Amino acid sequence: MTGPRLERLEGVVRWPIVGVAGARGVVGGVFLSIMADAGLPAERLRAFGTEVGTAPYGEGSVPVRLLDDEAAGELDVLFLATDAAISRDMVGGPGRRVPLIVDNSSAFRLDPQVPLVVPEANARALRGRAGNVVANPNCTSAAAVVVLAPIRDAFGLASVDLASYQAVSGAGRAGLDAFLAERGSDDREQAPGSPFHGRIADSVVPQIDLLGEDGWTGEERKIHAEIRKILELPDLDVAATAVRVPVKTGHSIALHLRTQRNAGLSQVEEVLRRAPGLEFRAADGSERHPMPLDVEGRDPVIVGRLRTIPGRDRGFACFLTSDNLRKGAALNAIQVAAAADPDWFGALVPPRR
Repeated sequence: MTGPRLERLEGVVRWPIVGVAGARGVVGGVFLSIMADAGLPAERLRAFGTEVGTAPYGEGSVPVRLLDDEAAGELDVLFLATDAAISRDMVGGPGRRVPLIVDNSSAFRLDPQVPLVVPEANARALRGRAGNVVANPNCTSAAAVVVLAPIRDAFGLASVDLASYQAVSGAGRAGLDAFLAERGSDDREQAPGSPFHGRIADSVVPQIDLLGEDGWTGEERKIHAEIRKILELPDLDVAATAVRVPVKTGHSIALHLRTQRNAGLSQVEEVLRRAPGLEFRAADGSERHPMPLDVEGRDPVIVGRLRTIPGRDRGFACFLTSDNLRKGAALNAIQVAAAADPDWFGALVPPRR
């Protein structure tokens, strides 16, 4: 690998050169915020976009440039906060010169040659990877597997059913703008340019992405396939209903599952309390139930309302929420890089918020 190795000698950290493409988008801005929290010096950051300009960074700003072969050649890692088409172009073009790319789009998630990684669930998928690309999952899938993986490891998984309640920021700047415009209006019309399949303010929209002939949406198909791939359970019985809700930030999931082996409620609770990346909240009302407001700007997946399902053998239900822009996107991508090479990229993960 090119560039200096990360060293902590007498308190001195030597940093990799980090690229963020899509730096002025919603997720790109969160990447930059996390890097600033970690202490990455501005001179070690390269921000890229479709137009030149500047992007906020820490208490100042950094220049935004176009990604070309020369710029790519100096990078140690490149994070893509871009759509699938742009990601493919970058990976097939300048990205060939970058040792590690973590892509946040759907472009490579289901490619059998590309690892799809949530470190708490399948960091081992990074071992011996063939290429320089690692895929970051859908924001709903990322949160779900942080809860499902420890249950899989302890008791096995027979089936998973979920309903996701996804914040408007999951649709990027256009989604946020549509929500704010509609929330400030008195009519029932959808805002011009809205990316949603119906008015989102004061309502919910039970369709994300396009409907297939069989009635499943593209978003739901992504969740099915990604959960199976990340958990390494290709035949897992899984079904999702994806719903857009009038929440700015924070995806939530109502999760119903069946284990393969017998497990008591207290056993499942203990597994979740010990699991990395989770914050467990008791279901007896002694603690506030997981809510998007509690997780915005924070790192963990919060899980609670754990209970058994009456009449269903080995059946359990719970409710979880996570910041879709952090664990569902930027933070997970940075954690992936750190898991791929802890010595080189580990310092990019800031203290847990």
